[in-house]
Amino acid sequence: MIQSGMATFSVQSTETSPEQITTVLGVEPTRVDLMGTKTRSGRVRQVNQWMVHVDELANSAADQTGTGALRQLLVLLRPAAGKVHQLPEDCCARIWWSAYSDSTQGGFVLLADISKAIADLGVDMFATAYLDEGNDTRSEHT
Repeated sequence: MIQSGMATFSVQSTETSPEQITTVLGVEPTRVDLMGTKTRSGRVRQVNQWMVHVDELANSAADQTGTGALRQLLVLLRPAAGKVHQLPEDCCARIWWSAYSDSTQGGFVLLADISKAIADLGVDMFATAYLDEGNDTRSEHT
C-alpha cells in the first residue's frame, strides 16, 4: 500500500521569466532556478524552472490513499486553475508525483476530487510508485 508521497508542480521556460509565470498563475513558487546557472552536478541550466513543491507526507488516519502531498499541492495551486493555458508557448507545465509503497504492489487511488483538480489546472501528471521489495524469503528456499 502507498504509505507516503511528495509532489511538485513545475513550469519550465526558455524565454518567459519566473516573475511572469508568477504573475500569470497568481501563485508564489517555493523555488526558482534560472537558466544559465549551474546545477549541483556542474551543468549549466538550459531553461528557467519555476516550482511549487510539497515535501514527503505520510498517510494520516483520515487518508490512507498516499496522496496527501498531491492533495496539498493542488490546494496551493487552486488560484492557478484555468490559468495554465495562459502561459506563453515556451512554457511547459506539469505535475510530478512520487509515491512510496511498503510492498511490491504499489496500488493507489486517485479520488475524483483530485482528478478534477488536476483537470482544472489543465496539466499532465507524471507519477512514479516506488516499491519496497520487503522481506520476501520465497526465493531463498527455491
